[in-house]
Amino acid sequence: MDRQSNKITAVYCRLAHYDDDMDRATAWNQMEQLTQYVTERGLATPELFCDWGFSGLNDKRPQYQRMIRAVEAGKVSDLVVLDYPRLGRDVQMCSKFVEVLLPRHGVTFHAVKDGIIYTPQALNELAAQREAIYAALFQQMRWERGRR
Repeated sequence: MDRQSNKITAVYCRLAHYDDDMDRATAWNQMEQLTQYVTERGLATPELFCDWGFSGLNDKRPQYQRMIRAVEAGKVSDLVVLDYPRLGRDVQMCSKFVEVLLPRHGVTFHAVKDGIIYTPQALNELAAQREAIYAALFQQMRWERGRR
């Protein structure tokens, strides 16, 4: 499904530790699974963005930053990760990236092991649902405070 041949499929890999042969084997396996997924689905030209030895607790990762720049420049049609935590361990940072930045730039999100494929439209709907839940929670909290 070569949706937009002038764009790439960003394939993001990350491991917090990259010290020994086992880590290298894990890294190789991660890249292999992702490139196989991209090939099987006929996604646009894959480009690897791999941060080995970087924690997911912050976004100061060189390849992650390069990938964000590619998304913001409109060069990415799809983003493929092994699982959601590969993007990062900071839930707010990842939510902002996936629910705001990706749909703004028309990027489809794939989390292979999680079985997730979110189109930009689905991401917009997810963000709207989250906002509705937050609004309902805040309204409930205000109502409960008023009862005291």
